[in-house]
Amino acid sequence: MPLSWTININPNPAKPPLVCFDPDPPHPQIEPGDQIIWANNDTQAHWPGLQNSNGTINETFFMPNQIAPHSSSPAFAPSSSGTLNYTCSLHPDEKGAIQVIAADS
Repeated sequence: MPLSWTININPNPAKPPLVCFDPDPPHPQIEPGDQIIWANNDTQAHWPGLQNSNGTINETFFMPNQIAPHSSSPAFAPSSSGTLNYTCSLHPDEKGAIQVIAADS
C-alpha cells in the first residue's frame, strides 16, 4: 500500500531569505508509487521542479503551479526507483533530493 510523505519548505534562519527542504521523517524510505507532498511553510511562493540530467529544470514534472505561502502541493508519485534531484525554479539555490528505493518483493 502506498505511503504519503511530506517535504516541508521551511524558512532557513542561517541563510535568509532562502529556505530548507525538510523531509518528514528526515530520511524517508520512499518506494515507487508512494505519494510526496511539498508543504510550503514560508511567506513566499516556491516551485520545486525536477532537475533534468543537463541541469535544467522541468517545472511541470512535480506540479503545474507554484506553491503559495502556507499551502501544500498536489501529491506526486514517482513511478520508478532512483534519485530525483529537485530545485526551486524561483530560487535556484534551494535544492534537495529524493531517493526512491525499489519495493521489497
